[in-house]
Amino acid sequence: MNPREKIVSQFSTLSPVLQRAAEFSLQNTNQLVVQSMRAFATEAGVKPATLMRLAQRLGYEGWGELKDAFIDDIGLRDDTYVSKAEKLIAKPTQPQLYEEVFQAHQANLAATQRDNHQKMDKAVSLLDAADNVYICGFRASFPIAWSLFYIYRLFNRQVSLIDGLASNIEVFTRELTAQDAILLTSFAPYSRESLTVLQAARQAGAKIVAITDSPVSPLAQAADCTLLFSVESPSFFPSVVSGMGLAECLLAMLVARHGREAVSKIENAERYLIDSGAYVVPGKP
Repeated sequence: MNPREKIVSQFSTLSPVLQRAAEFSLQNTNQLVVQSMRAFATEAGVKPATLMRLAQRLGYEGWGELKDAFIDDIGLRDDTYVSKAEKLIAKPTQPQLYEEVFQAHQANLAATQRDNHQKMDKAVSLLDAADNVYICGFRASFPIAWSLFYIYRLFNRQVSLIDGLASNIEVFTRELTAQDAILLTSFAPYSRESLTVLQAARQAGAKIVAITDSPVSPLAQAADCTLLFSVESPSFFPSVVSGMGLAECLLAMLVARHGREAVSKIENAERYLIDSGAYVVPGKP
């Protein structure tokens, strides 16, 4: 059992102060694996001894052992991008790798389809009920977030992308209310920026829809609805193909929910893109 699963399984049995330390640890794994115990305790608002007690309660000898377990869990030691790349170049033939990559895509999509059927309706309802929807995904998750924003915006003007440009995250998070929703995507190792947005959303009481890779990820632990996608790949970098598949399915179901109103808005947006010359249409000067 990895450290996240241990925290989740034992969370209800922990004292309030240990619960606070455990919850902060789940939500701030990136800081946990690089900071000293004292520095992390200060950020968590607990004493260093509390972190030590938490580690021992979870079955570890001390904080250092728990920290090592988190490092291994998010792939920062033995399964780094470098180690995966080394395995990649050791594969015998390129044709074999070609087949393995697409087989992995197919398996990821099948698993993602199987795991999210019931939850997709809830995600659509949460987003549809929000006054404003804020979308964010940083680093390797950005393509998923951008695709969601670009298409969602075609039929809903109350959608914004938190892109982190010029460190602008607070421009959006300061606006959050309990009537809004955050559509957040990230996978291990989770970006610091995504966890910052997550914390702001929780403080504001906004609804949180997470597209992530694990039911015990920091996003899933805080989300009102979690859509899971598989990132397995024979390549050195996690795959986002099934994450993009979730995004496309979510958008299609939102359009279907909005009906004729959505179609009208899409029609207006498409006409503008053609008339403005943004889209190059064959036969049109």
